[in-house]
Amino acid sequence: MEVKVLATNVDGTLTDPEYKLSLEAIKYVRILEEKGLPVILVSGNTLCTLKTLQRYIGCSGALVAENGAVVEYKGKLKILGNGMEARKALEKLKEKFGSLIVESWTNPYRYVDIALQRTLEKDKILDVVLGFSGLKLLDSGFAYHLLDKNVDKGKGLKVAVQLMGFRLEEVAVVGDSETDIEMFKVAGLKFAPANSPQNLKNIANHVTSKNGGEGFVEATKIILGEKTG
Repeated sequence: MEVKVLATNVDGTLTDPEYKLSLEAIKYVRILEEKGLPVILVSGNTLCTLKTLQRYIGCSGALVAENGAVVEYKGKLKILGNGMEARKALEKLKEKFGSLIVESWTNPYRYVDIALQRTLEKDKILDVVLGFSGLKLLDSGFAYHLLDKNVDKGKGLKVAVQLMGFRLEEVAVVGDSETDIEMFKVAGLKFAPANSPQNLKNIANHVTSKNGGEGFVEATKIILGEKTG
């Protein structure tokens, strides 16, 4: 199947661990767009953050925010989950751990997902989350996310692709986190940068030789038929 759309995670895929964008990766986002392959940004971050990034780096695809819970394309907004239990769990966590729970500054702009800084061991957060039957805990490597169990990046990508008028088989994806697993399961072609966890590499069609933004460039060169050496 010919690749007609590329969907990419942002943190750790287009950036380094310090959240700095790879300029070479952005160059290749624009090359893809110039060749008629729209780029979808997929992230655990907020929709408003992705809309800003989309404008400045120059991509035209849909946006999949909050780990799949929020999808937007050309003014059409789809909210796929419910954030009530995540907010209840947040209050429980604050009651139990006090100031050790540090919220992301982005939480006031979120519809569904709640993000926390990684200031505690994951197991301690998980013990509380397990008390909420409709909730799951995700660890992106950058933050913890309290999210509706019925939401994931795969479901968000499916909605995004439908809004754009393509098929999932026509989509290539690049991602480096366990939060990208469901997105990999539904896409036609999957690329994992070298810094990805093994369980993501196991379901990728290609594992790049390089990390982060350099890995993204390597993936796009393969899609475009360019030399990667």
